[in-house]
Amino acid sequence: MTAVLPARPSAAERRAAPSLAAAVRDLDRRRARSRQRVIGASELGECRRRAAYRVARRRPTNTRTGLQAFIGTELHRGVLRALRRQYGGLTEVGLKGEQVKGRCDWWHAPVVEDLKTTSRFGFERVLTRGVPVRHWFQVAVYAWLLRTGQTADRRLPAGTGQDVDGLRLRYLSRDSGEDVVFEAGSDPALTAEALMWLTDVYATVEDDGVDAVPRDGFGPGVDAMCDWCPFLDLCWGPPVDPGTEGEVSRQSRLTVTDADYVEAVHDYDAWRAAETEARRHKEYARERLRGRSGPAGGLHCEWSGGALRTQVDKDAAVERLADLGEVVPTRTARSPRTIRVTRTGTRPD
Repeated sequence: MTAVLPARPSAAERRAAPSLAAAVRDLDRRRARSRQRVIGASELGECRRRAAYRVARRRPTNTRTGLQAFIGTELHRGVLRALRRQYGGLTEVGLKGEQVKGRCDWWHAPVVEDLKTTSRFGFERVLTRGVPVRHWFQVAVYAWLLRTGQTADRRLPAGTGQDVDGLRLRYLSRDSGEDVVFEAGSDPALTAEALMWLTDVYATVEDDGVDAVPRDGFGPGVDAMCDWCPFLDLCWGPPVDPGTEGEVSRQSRLTVTDADYVEAVHDYDAWRAAETEARRHKEYARERLRGRSGPAGGLHCEWSGGALRTQVDKDAAVERLADLGEVVPTRTARSPRTIRVTRTGTRPD
């Protein structure tokens, strides 16, 4: 019997580089997280509707994985490996309860640590706004699962509780390599709040269905929480036809009745007023801080910028081109759509 050999690849096929994006997508589909149907600890405190889809075993509709996220995952693994080799402890500890599961990044008794690799903007946001409560929820639940012996890791004895006496969150900037650490003691109230959030989601799904669970994000294009959600299309509907862009949005599909419209207009007006007032307060505080810097009761203030720099004088450049008889380069762009909400009715006498 003669063996049939596959055709030899052409020179062009041999030169073609394999698709890294395709490899990333395939790896992501194979990961347990992509197939899980139990709420993960990392989703606690984020979006209740997303967690509800997990509970109801709905199939994700948006499973794309960006290359940046893949790089972050691989960096995450390398950092954990370095921490384990240098200081000991256990990394990527499997934990599983009846309603929640997760993988603790680093269990260095008696402290539970979770590592977050972020972009430069995400790192700056943590420095300026502090740790999101959902991140504290995550490590608090990890600590609770460890303390109650709800483990799914052969390195730990099943059913045996571990001594946990601290929570730690470490943020690492993928751009600069800087890291910052936030620590707290074990807080039963924080754990209880996280578990109540979880219980409420399960109860609402069981009693009233997924659609009764409220969204915590404000939709695509407005909230990054929604932009990267695996249930984006299921939650907000299919993408808007590009031909109607500017006139229709996924969020506008929620404005069905006249009452919906009135509520949305008043909502816009209220937040516009709050934004204006907040800006006044911020600018007032900024002026009071001129010439001052340093620590300030748990915060730190510093000034940057102010150096002279050279930039193109657009008006002078256009005038110069006109003097030389040159055609000024132009491009066609769509102007941004604006909204104007005004008061109606007569002024009282």
